[in-house]
Amino acid sequence: MRIKYNIFASNNKQIKCNIMKRIIVVIVLALCCINLTHAQLGRIRVDRAVEAVSAGVQSFTITDADIAKYADEYMKWMDANNPVCKTTDSDPGKKFYADRLANIVSQIPADLMQSLNLNIQAYYVVDVNAFACPNGDIRIFAALMELMTDEQILSVIGHEIGHIANTDSKDAFVTALRVSALKDAVGAVGGNTAAALTNSQLGELAEAMANSQYSQKQEYDADSYGFEFLKKAEKDSGSMASALGVLLQLQEEAGAPESSKYEKLFSSHPDLKRRIETLNNKK
Repeated sequence: MRIKYNIFASNNKQIKCNIMKRIIVVIVLALCCINLTHAQLGRIRVDRAVEAVSAGVQSFTITDADIAKYADEYMKWMDANNPVCKTTDSDPGKKFYADRLANIVSQIPADLMQSLNLNIQAYYVVDVNAFACPNGDIRIFAALMELMTDEQILSVIGHEIGHIANTDSKDAFVTALRVSALKDAVGAVGGNTAAALTNSQLGELAEAMANSQYSQKQEYDADSYGFEFLKKAEKDSGSMASALGVLLQLQEEAGAPESSKYEKLFSSHPDLKRRIETLNNKK
């Protein structure tokens, strides 16, 4: 999945006007939707992977405690570089999405929220995206919310929770650490305590996350998790497939001719039609 950061939308009208102009369908669900996760992976393709290997990254080691620390730092940086919607916001557009998302999130069992330390918020940006981080943070983009019903958004959240529960987000995050500038700052031999990351290191980590992607199996497994998640919540489990259908429609409207940026983007994920068919065959 991939994320665009530091993109500010001044109001709800601007978001609506730009949605179709800047269609970036990143399945986070990611879905569909994302990397930052920048979204995330069993197999991850990152442009700098070869460079990382040649730099001796095979010896890279990092503890779960360090992963949690860096993930918290990373999300703090992400939230500082993206407009986060708050229910206390004076901006009516931000407050609208924050209130709507809070209502959707209230339907998630408290024990699940606590066990995975889930923190789900919305970014007031015009990209169609969503992503999950291994520390339990999930971000849903306002433009995605604009295109989907509440239950479809809940299915996207369920999909992203699946990436966290299946440790896909953790795998993606560690891989991003390996190929970013952090390879020189993290996992030092001798068990040294993880050092605080610099702003430039966090920026490069975001870039590595943006270039990463989940494997097809991970996406299918997250779809299945989202499907079962909806059933347990006594919601329409078909919303998982219909959410993917929204993305499929965006893909078709974009045209996605061969060799285009859309063709390259969509080819990096499992075929949406097959994913939808697989979900529709579930009971």
